[in-house]
Amino acid sequence: MDLFSFLLCWLPVIFLIILAVVFSRPAFDLSIYGSFLTLALVVTSFKTPLKVALLAGLDGILTTLPLLLVIFGGILLSNLLMATGSLSRIVECFMGGVKDSVHRVLLISMGVGNFMEGASVIAEPVVAPMLRVAGISPVGAAALSIIGYSGIMTLEMTGIIITILSLVTGIPVQKLAIASAWLSIPAIMAMAVCMQFFLPHDERGFRHLPILLGAGFFTGIVTLGATASLGFSVAGMVGGLALIFVLILVMHKGIALTKEIFRDMTPFLFLLLSLVMVNSIPMLKELTFHKLTIKVSVIPIHIITYRPFFSAYLYLFCAFCLALVLLKVPKSQIGEILRLGIKRGWSVFVAMSLFGAMGQMIAYSGYKTAFVHLDKLHNIPWILAHGLQVYTGNLYPLFVPFLGWIGTFLTGYGVASLMLFGQLQVQAAGLLGTSATWLASGLAVGASIGSISSPFKIAIATPMCGAVGKEGEILRLTIPLGVVSAFIIGFILWLGL
Repeated sequence: MDLFSFLLCWLPVIFLIILAVVFSRPAFDLSIYGSFLTLALVVTSFKTPLKVALLAGLDGILTTLPLLLVIFGGILLSNLLMATGSLSRIVECFMGGVKDSVHRVLLISMGVGNFMEGASVIAEPVVAPMLRVAGISPVGAAALSIIGYSGIMTLEMTGIIITILSLVTGIPVQKLAIASAWLSIPAIMAMAVCMQFFLPHDERGFRHLPILLGAGFFTGIVTLGATASLGFSVAGMVGGLALIFVLILVMHKGIALTKEIFRDMTPFLFLLLSLVMVNSIPMLKELTFHKLTIKVSVIPIHIITYRPFFSAYLYLFCAFCLALVLLKVPKSQIGEILRLGIKRGWSVFVAMSLFGAMGQMIAYSGYKTAFVHLDKLHNIPWILAHGLQVYTGNLYPLFVPFLGWIGTFLTGYGVASLMLFGQLQVQAAGLLGTSATWLASGLAVGASIGSISSPFKIAIATPMCGAVGKEGEILRLTIPLGVVSAFIIGFILWLGL
């Protein structure tokens, strides 16, 4: 590995940052330009056969498909709830319990956001429009719908992130969960500080820092406690729910749950109940996670497993149908909701598919025909991770969360960061004589923080709150905020080791 190859690996990151920050290009454009640049880079500079790169891209699209279905289902449900006034009534109900605007943002962004992500439901399609209805600007609503859950995302998605990290590294899952929970406390506090940049202008300033930091610290501590006592698979959900209740109690307000509000919330209750059942009832989990599966493989070394009865997208579509019945939506309006959903969702679909393709082309760079042999000296993840080890030495732990940030920035979801760089943390720990558990956990928490800077994630949120075309404006703030937050976690990790 030479210095030129190490620097060349940064080209997709630098290219996307320049397009987003300097030229304010939307996520749709970023995905097209980024995927073509990545394809050219892996084929020419990293000696990957064109067929291998294209198959890796197709694998990325198919791997991303469950997320795409979740997002489309969320867009449909959000459009329906907005068109019928249901979402406005739900927000007004919560706001009756929390009058202060900053408490309101915390309740929706950090409370509802973490609760939904903890239940394996993509938060942005629901949280972003809720924030918009609550009076937040389109740019602020899009950013806050991601920032609210990014700090403890490692312990969400019903534990799948920690589970995958354990499978990749071979480290016991509970050890990883506890270490990640500790690091997630400063991470969610950092995200709480970031929230002030997206509050209404008259609410910005240091006067709100105590309540923001307090909410972050409380949510992080509850999540740590839930990880240790209840299990990491429900920790994020418990943290978000605890914050909702505490904010309502602190404001000394009650929530008036009328029959109409209960009807409006029934689709969410159905969604929650369904996901809790398939995650907590052993027989149902065995059936939906292990048996009722569909397996697809476009490259020999990666089997894509679809779990339609375990994943959130099936229940989102069922919740949408249930809402149609409960809210008595006319047939003429159903057609308009579907049309609007497709209009808002098609560019997100394309953008996210291409980001998924880009991530897998990066992951499988350096493989030869038939994916039999990997040339590590032409594999971008290997070069990045080992380059950081070589050029940073004992300071390497400082850069580990940033490495996780890079993976999420490039691929759009934290799990990809773990698959790209997880095993390398075990190797680095052996070379440095330090803890592989803490290095791997630092990588995971950094990958979670990377969500706030991800064009992929922002592309999910912007169509739901009127912020399409403003992705560059959002990234201009969230990229430096994400990088600084990652290095704060890295500094804490370096001090601890």
